[in-house]
Amino acid sequence: MTLRRPGQRAGTQRPEPPQPFERYWPRTGTEPVTARSAMGVRLILAVLFTPVFLAGTALFWFWATQTGPGSVPGADSLYTLTAICGGLSLFALTDLIVVLRRRRRRRPPTSG
Repeated sequence: MTLRRPGQRAGTQRPEPPQPFERYWPRTGTEPVTARSAMGVRLILAVLFTPVFLAGTALFWFWATQTGPGSVPGADSLYTLTAICGGLSLFALTDLIVVLRRRRRRRPPTSG
């Protein structure tokens, strides 16, 4: 099976890979030609909220281990909040890694 671009005939040679910032397929949508990426905002949010969610995970876990019978809120509620904060911290950390990797791949290496 050979990979083809949309509109490319069977049996023709595969084109060269695109250069940085070059589109692999022609534009088909209605987005502006000068559309900008949200990578900067994603980077800022991931850097801010990864430690916040990690701290929330640790805080709720510690609080849940210190509760006794009949405590309000109960240990089950606190463990649920611990799992939610843990999931959000995993999501924020993953997004931080993805954004940093994409920024590193997009920028040309500095000479020096």
